[in-house]
Amino acid sequence: MKNIEKYRNAFMDALELEEEDVSEELALGETREWDSLGHMILISTMEDVFDVSIDAEWMTEFDSYKAGKELLNRLGVDFVNE
Repeated sequence: MKNIEKYRNAFMDALELEEEDVSEELALGETREWDSLGHMILISTMEDVFDVSIDAEWMTEFDSYKAGKELLNRLGVDFVNE
């Protein structure tokens, strides 16, 4: 499974979203599922799926679908050349 598929699945699993609800425009607080509790579950899921550690200061940067990909890319998760 490609990293982008793992990433999308992590959103669906952590936030209990349907596939059509996960898009590039998805952002923290824009759905009732991605609230503060959902955010912590999403961060934990991303750490497990990609075997990374997301520091507390970085958790606030992870405020959208796009921002999460950028953060994970900085942590070594490749979404382009996999």
